[in-house]
Amino acid sequence: MTIRSKSDAETREIGFKMGKKLAKGTSVLLCLYGELGTGKTTFIRGLAKGLGITSRIRSPTFTYQRVHLGKPKLYHFDCYRLSKPDELLLHDVHEALENKDGVIAIEWSEKIRHHLPEKHTDIYFEYVDENTREIKIKKAA
Repeated sequence: MTIRSKSDAETREIGFKMGKKLAKGTSVLLCLYGELGTGKTTFIRGLAKGLGITSRIRSPTFTYQRVHLGKPKLYHFDCYRLSKPDELLLHDVHEALENKDGVIAIEWSEKIRHHLPEKHTDIYFEYVDENTREIKIKKAA
């Protein structure tokens, strides 16, 4: 599925709608891809709101992970600063997967792609112009 977003508000709304659907289901892994400024964190802000999470969503670029409490939880990872897979980060990702109590969203997931399970959803963010982004959602496996 491909969706065009013409603003940050639309990108948050796309995330919100996905969060509403995921709030009713089981644990899921979302792998986010895209250059800086294409809307990954903005999407996750909407996703969190759709999940019913009210805490402030900031990119965990310097901490690698933030866990937002709710039912379900949101495990937010950011691999931007990784030059190679980090064992502690991978441990935290696999622990979140084993907990099966939330949505796991990983920005820059291509940096740890080979360490992730086949069952996940890929979300690609592409820059079209200053205000427009193309968001492609593909279920893998």
